[in-house]
Parts: sequence; C-alpha cells; structure tokens
Amino acid sequence: MTKISVIVPVYNVEKYLPKCLDSLVNQTFDDFEVIVINDGSPDNSQDIIDEYQQKYPNLIKPFVKENGGLSQARNFALDKVTGDYVFYLDSDDWVDTKILEKLYSKVENEQADIVVCGAYSVLNDKKTEIDRYDYSSDVNKNYILYRPSAWCKLIKKDILKNKEIKFLEKHIYEDIAIMPALCLYANKISFVEEPLYFYLVREGSIMNQRKYSKSLEDIFDSLDYLGNLFIAKDSFEKYKDELEYLYIKNLLHAASLRFLPFDEGRENILRIADTMKEKFPKWRKNKYYKKEDFKYKIICNLVYMKKIKMLKKILKV
Repeated sequence: MTKISVIVPVYNVEKYLPKCLDSLVNQTFDDFEVIVINDGSPDNSQDIIDEYQQKYPNLIKPFVKENGGLSQARNFALDKVTGDYVFYLDSDDWVDTKILEKLYSKVENEQADIVVCGAYSVLNDKKTEIDRYDYSSDVNKNYILYRPSAWCKLIKKDILKNKEIKFLEKHIYEDIAIMPALCLYANKISFVEEPLYFYLVREGSIMNQRKYSKSLEDIFDSLDYLGNLFIAKDSFEKYKDELEYLYIKNLLHAASLRFLPFDEGRENILRIADTMKEKFPKWRKNKYYKKEDFKYKIICNLVYMKKIKMLKKILKV
C-alpha cells in the first residue's frame, strides 16, 4: 500500500515521455508509485518505459493493453493502483518535482479528499498561468467551475472507485463528464494556489485540428452525462448556476468556435442553440456569464440566435 498512485496513459508520445517521467522520478515525495499504461502505442514509447522501469524498478509499474483511448486506459489503470490517492498525468505533460509533496501535505493538514493545484499551459516553450478565479465563497462551486481536467488534482481513490463514476470511453471531453461532479462525493476539497502542473499545448491535438473531427460532437454526451450525475445525487438545482455556466462556457462558447471553421460543424452549432433553449433558456441572466467581456457575450448571443454567417464575418473565419 502506498500513499499516492500516479497514472500515466501513454500513446504515441516518444518525443515527450522522457520529460514526463523525469519529473516523476525526481519527486521530493517518496511514498508513491507510477502506473504507466501503454495504450497500444505504435511508436518507441515502450522502449522508453522499459528503460525507466529498469532504472526505477520499485517506482515504475508498466502495463500494456490494446489501444482503446485515454479514458479506457485510465479506467484500466484504476484497477492496478495501490495508493490511497490518485494523480493523473498526461504523458506529454510534466510536473514540478515538489507537486506530490505539496498536494499530500494538504491531505494531511486538512484531511482533504481532493486537492487541486494551479497549472501552466506551455506553447512553443512559453508558459502561461492558466486562469484561476474565485467565483464563490462556496468551495464546491469554485471546484465545479475550475478547469475540469483530470490532471492537477490529487483524488482519494475511494471516490474514483465509486461505481457511479467512470470515464466515458471512446470519447474526448472525457474529463468534463465527471470531474466537476467529484465534489458531490468528497467531504473536503482543498486548493494549492501555486502552479505545479505544466500542460503542453500541441498543434496536432484533437482540439487544434485543421480538419473536421466527429469527436468534437462528444461534448454533447459529456455535458449530459455530467448533468445526470448531479441529478442522481439530487444536486442539480443546488448547483444549477454553475452547471448552466459550464454549458455556456464549454458548449455555447468554446464548442461553437471549434465547430465554426467547418461546413460539417454548422448543424452542431444549430444543435447548441437548440440545446441551450431547451435546458437553460434564461442563460443570459447567469451571474458568472455576466462577468464575461463584450466579445465573449457577442459570440454567445450570435450562436444562440443562429447568426452563423455574421459570426464568421466578425471573427474572419
């Protein structure tokens, strides 16, 4: 039994994997394991994994499976962990060497079930601190609205092993489907304001593709799944403002902009407008949305009114 299990799913990342693993083997914390899942990677990632496992046999625990995607790899790994807490690290990212020490210190000092830290995004070697906001005095509401990624969070294993929670397999947007809802299963959530996680922005990622990907449509399923988790825990009304804002931010705004450049995306922008009309017809009154800037609001309103040509003209798409 260890205190922390770090889960690292690996697929086609031979260029980035050494930096990722180096940031783990040099941690100042000493009671943890690294579960490395080779998700059927076609490159030389396994050779790198083998090299690190030979150097650090008591730390690196490698597994190989057929390719099934990030979510399936995470679900697979969860059955292999021995730690009391789980930390997810994407294999093209890396972490501060003190991250586990600082996050677990919060666990011990505050009896936290979930600890969240700040993060940097890194593009072309330039790092930018990912926005952090104090939306509310309510810790759970702040957690729901904070970046809904699996990474930069230390999570009590018992929460993730709950049968009600599972990463959606063969989906992107897998994090937003469950991460905000984890607050419903936690007795205590703590934050470490310091940015300790480095998120690499890659041009070839699914979110930055130049060709249309049908996977972008997964956002609808993921948000529905999230809403159903809150409904199942009788917490939808309690957190309705926060869930409404997640729909505004991730569907009405972000997803619309991802669909906008593609002819195939038009029908999905119309679907977004219809979804907001059905689920949150009074979204303009949302207290978090009201704090957004003018351009943000223009985009949301044009999408909602289905003024796609006008939006393309304004944004020069």
